[in-house]
Amino acid sequence: MKILNITSITELRGGDAQMYTVYNLLKDKSDLKQYILCPEDSVLAGICKKDNAQFFTYKKNKLKLINLVIAIVKICRKESISVIHIHDSTALNAGLLAMKFLNKKTSLILSRKRNNRIKNKFLNRYKYSHPSIKKIVCVSKAVEAIFENIIPDKERLLTIYDAIDVSKFKDKKSQNLLHQEFNFSPETLIVGNIAGLTHQKDIYTFIAAAKKIKDKNKTNLPIKFVLIGDGPLKNDLVTYTKSLDLEHDVFFTGFRNNVTDLLPEFDVFLITSITEGLPLTVYEAFACKVPVVATKAGGIPEVVLNRETGFLTEIKDSEALSEYVLEILTNADLQEKIKTNAFNLVEKNHDLSVMEANYYQFYKSLI
Repeated sequence: MKILNITSITELRGGDAQMYTVYNLLKDKSDLKQYILCPEDSVLAGICKKDNAQFFTYKKNKLKLINLVIAIVKICRKESISVIHIHDSTALNAGLLAMKFLNKKTSLILSRKRNNRIKNKFLNRYKYSHPSIKKIVCVSKAVEAIFENIIPDKERLLTIYDAIDVSKFKDKKSQNLLHQEFNFSPETLIVGNIAGLTHQKDIYTFIAAAKKIKDKNKTNLPIKFVLIGDGPLKNDLVTYTKSLDLEHDVFFTGFRNNVTDLLPEFDVFLITSITEGLPLTVYEAFACKVPVVATKAGGIPEVVLNRETGFLTEIKDSEALSEYVLEILTNADLQEKIKTNAFNLVEKNHDLSVMEANYYQFYKSLI
């Protein structure tokens, strides 16, 4: 079986990173041959070149759609591709056009990571229900749900959860890097998040919850709030922080490429998103034994089970978020229970070995 993974994304987003993870997990399977097609100036192209991966590129210029369609057809014919695996919506447009010029034995599948609503319009129904699409692979049941009114045939939907290398995180210890950088006292507790500063992540609610935690902190626990990430809302969020007199409590680190070293320093991972597929950072926090307090965004409730593997609130409920953060910080027994349950869950269901087996079985089922 020969598989062509296709992305039209120039940056390295979560979907492409996870696609490349699956590529590497399965690259030694003798009965699978994988290729990647991506824009020539993309981050992924640079990674593939460095790693000597099997990849092709196309020019993403004014004729980008036509260029991609031509590239797909040429590669599929030359390499006798049996499965086209699409990893974003724009690439799907090109894939569907390319299928008109390819052998009917070629299967097309789509991966979907985000649970952003798809408008119930004719063109969307036509696109996602197209008979050329054999399967749509979702990262959570919440992502599956967005196709409820779009795809009549629900048998075409399949959930394969993302995964992490649990062994990479389970023995990670705090290096006190944030404490040193921001001159926190040794006993300072950190409530943090790792996210892009975008509307989807609703960092305003994170900051509002920080204000309520500070006001309710009757025992004067030394708590600081750290936001790791960057994005278009940074200046507005800094202004909002100052308006709540939190400039000495909430710290913006900007983008960091060493988040695996910083995450174990968190005492609570506070997620305030509005929409999510199911972020890998949840699994990473579980593996690091960092308690998660989160909103019921997208697929998060599928792994964060209230008072079992973490805490859940309604979206934008800064009041409940603040209560849960303080409870987990002051209840050692509950904290230990949640850490243990969460770690057991991620080790059993969301380790890379599980995802490798799931994708291998899925690909083989397409024959």
